Amino acid sequence: MIAKRSLSTLIPPKIVSAKNLGSAPNAKRIVNVVQFYKSLPQGSAPAVKPSGLIGRYKAKYFDGDNASGKPLWHLALAIMTMGYSLEYYFHLRHAKDGEHH
Repeated sequence: MIAKRSLSTLIPPKIVSAKNLGSAPNAKRIVNVVQFYKSLPQGSAPAVKPSGLIGRYKAKYFDGDNASGKPLWHLALAIMTMGYSLEYYFHLRHAKDGEHH
């Protein structure tokens, strides 16, 4: 009996309609459930426009039909640039004049 009562509030509006309820004691609660389901938005959600640098990069190279391997090349170039800049800062800038340690 308790399970039946708690499940009656979860019935979607296509199965139960308020006009067929008559004088049932749960009619007011079912009407509220039907109104809740009617107030939900219909259809698919609108597409969200990406914002920010990472969001635009993701939309350009990762999402949908645009997926490609270019981010791997970007990562490799970034690692090489970072590695050379660190090598220059810690070692090569001291050896400009041909002197080594």
